[in-house]
Amino acid sequence: MIIYCAADPLYFKHYFDLWANQLNKFYPNHYKLIALYKPTKETFSKCKDYNVNSIDVTDLLPQNPRKEHFYLLRWLALPYYKNTNILATQVNCLAVKTQNLPDNIDVDIWRISRVKRGNLGGISASIFTPQAAEKVVMQARAMLDNPPETDHEMTMWQMDNLKQHQEKSEHQIKVENKDNLPDYTCWITARTANVWTHEQKLKALRANI
Repeated sequence: MIIYCAADPLYFKHYFDLWANQLNKFYPNHYKLIALYKPTKETFSKCKDYNVNSIDVTDLLPQNPRKEHFYLLRWLALPYYKNTNILATQVNCLAVKTQNLPDNIDVDIWRISRVKRGNLGGISASIFTPQAAEKVVMQARAMLDNPPETDHEMTMWQMDNLKQHQEKSEHQIKVENKDNLPDYTCWITARTANVWTHEQKLKALRANI
């Protein structure tokens, strides 16, 4: 299994160091890959310093992408061609404990989930089989002509078309200081950009790693 994420320059600037450092701490032996939009030499160099492999996926998006296109960035380059399961995370989803992740799964997507409105949900991290990852890539590319305004459309497509398992192991931080992490917490995220600035997110994440 490999660990993968994608990031534009803004999200890379804010979160990559935390993402890579936490993965190297808790998953030191896993192959790690990040897909980058408009990377610089310095970006590639920083990835190398963290022992994270990197690819330029700028050409997968239109020449002048809108904000909506970037909702698809994380799905457009899932490396199904590696012929192994892919743990795909958002770059602002941080490991805080080593999770006993399955090498073999009997579903298409094994979701790392959190409690959301009383139910398990969230798409911050998931394990895809290579076959499922390829289907998601093809669907993301089909959406490029009319990109969605949120992640919700892709989430619903996956739920309607791919067999899934929900595993409760993520906790979303909703206070800017130290939170009381539930015992099951292996991954943390912070509140959405609609609620918190990047600076608020970083403060909360750093307080809890």
